[in-house]
Amino acid sequence: MKNIKHVIGTALMTLFVVGCGVETPKQDAEGIGSTANYPVVTLTSDVENGSTISEGSTTTYTLTLDRQISSGITFTPTVVGGTADEDDFTELEPVTIEKYTSSVSFDIVTADDYLIEEEETLEIEVEIASIGEKNLVHPSSVLQSIDHTIAAVADPTLLTINFAWDNDLDMDMVTFSDVDGLWGTGGAGSHNPEIDHAIWLADPPGDYYVTVLDWGEGVDFNYTITVNHPDNSVETFTGVFDATNYPYDSIAGPASWGEPNCYKMLKVVNDGTSFVVTAL
Repeated sequence: MKNIKHVIGTALMTLFVVGCGVETPKQDAEGIGSTANYPVVTLTSDVENGSTISEGSTTTYTLTLDRQISSGITFTPTVVGGTADEDDFTELEPVTIEKYTSSVSFDIVTADDYLIEEEETLEIEVEIASIGEKNLVHPSSVLQSIDHTIAAVADPTLLTINFAWDNDLDMDMVTFSDVDGLWGTGGAGSHNPEIDHAIWLADPPGDYYVTVLDWGEGVDFNYTITVNHPDNSVETFTGVFDATNYPYDSIAGPASWGEPNCYKMLKVVNDGTSFVVTAL
């Protein structure tokens, strides 16, 4: 019994000595779950946010991490407001900062649609859709929304003409030269408004005419003809097309179309440096 007590006592003493010789692990100064080393993401652009951009322009935005990580992060730009519609800019797609890289860019490309219209606005938010990936960046990362005004821009070499009307019939617009006859048929399509840009400053000086074809429908309608000059000034001509009395001078249309009547609505005087437009 005496020997057994001696053995147990020796063992307890050994455990006490060994236990006192082991250091307690030091606590991580940043704490468990710290985000101190997480990357911060920023959004920058080659133009000032909130500025006016032009139709037909490309604006580049860049997402940047201040340190690389071992996982990719996908960002989704989404239109959340503004007066611009889906025809005014190309579709936005998600972009990814791949693992062990630090940046990725995406473009906002606006359409040059030749529509003469008021300035439009566009509001875009960029976010990380995945909750798992959202937790990979520092919580101080805040991506500001993108806000731009889109301005229509005139072609400095020609007269842009829009012809719009208020019924469902297929109306057309054709331009004529006082000297050379039929001049442009770009406004004879299936759109409303129809758009023509056939009269250039470089064309022979003289008188040109903007005409409307109604194909003998015999229906009165409200119309708006808007012209955008090379200096970006805009004139608007409105009225009711009288398809009962046809109180307009007319020109025979293209023979291949059956020579429909083309009714003169506007006169355009081109002196090679500017245009003077008057209603007829």
